Amino acid sequence: MQIPLNLMEPPRPHLADGVIGKNAAALSALAALIEGPSTGFASLFLWGAPGSGKTFWLRAWAEDHPESAIYVDLKAPELSQQAIDPLSRVLAQYQSGPPQTCLLLDHLDAAHAGTAGQLFQLYNAAREVGGRIVCAAACAPLHLQLRDDLRTRLGQSLIFELQELSDQEKRTALQERAMRLGLPLADELIGYLLTRLPRDLGRLMQVVDGLNELALSRQRPATLPLLKELLDS
Repeated sequence: MQIPLNLMEPPRPHLADGVIGKNAAALSALAALIEGPSTGFASLFLWGAPGSGKTFWLRAWAEDHPESAIYVDLKAPELSQQAIDPLSRVLAQYQSGPPQTCLLLDHLDAAHAGTAGQLFQLYNAAREVGGRIVCAAACAPLHLQLRDDLRTRLGQSLIFELQELSDQEKRTALQERAMRLGLPLADELIGYLLTRLPRDLGRLMQVVDGLNELALSRQRPATLPLLKELLDS
């Protein structure tokens, strides 16, 4: 019996699944900005290499607290064009009064050129009404390929670099995920995952989820041959 699996899309992120690692200060600042009382304009900029958790944490906040945060992905041209509508809605909120939600803008380094003017308007409007904006990118604001006035606005944010988890931290996170699923997972299997697959923790956790489903459907323990069969399928 085979079960349908989609290993291309990472699972929905949740704050409870996050591993803080060396990013306690940055994530505390993120939580304070989203959850704290609105006391005026505030902006936060998170940057780091792929796999450092930028997208996970922004999406997790929006997933678990949709009343407090709205997530907008600016990664690809087609996504950026689709993002115009939510950006326009936020801008309309800013023009009508202080907003209740924090705007989370992901992959700012890959934003479509057509959105730059709207982002600049958003920052100006947020300053006037006390909005809150969080941006994430693969590089610091100084190195963004954006118009100078927008890059200057971003550079005035509270800025943190997110650090990728160590192999041991990823190993611990995968073990904890397996324990929550009730899936005994040998060190050999985790070592295989960390050495043979892309090191993005969200995708690694999805493989663990898929292995659990396959083991349950076959009524077999999780073994290396079963894992290889899952990956081959």
